[in-house]
Amino acid sequence: MIQQRKPLGIGTLSLLVLAMGLAFNFPWGTEKVQISHYLFNLLNLPIYSNGDQGLHLPFVAAAIFWIPAVIIASKYRSHYGTKVAFNVAGFMLLLCIVGPVVDIVDRFVNS
Repeated sequence: MIQQRKPLGIGTLSLLVLAMGLAFNFPWGTEKVQISHYLFNLLNLPIYSNGDQGLHLPFVAAAIFWIPAVIIASKYRSHYGTKVAFNVAGFMLLLCIVGPVVDIVDRFVNS
């Protein structure tokens, strides 16, 4: 039996969107420059919810990349790379949701 490869297509773009989301928060170079921190500083937004600690807001902002990656991967499941993109982006999106919930519960319990 001949096994056929999955075709490249629009669903494969979910891998690119996933990579862009990972690169958004990745520390680049010897100076550890992060694109997300640069954009937050440019817009005068805090990076953490409690000064120098708390919820890392740029990670939550990376949901802008995870949501389209999950949608594209789920819509075009027959294309190459969609299973990996769906699983990884779904996990990252889950972390983006759980993080703020834990932070809110922690503030509620400790106040």
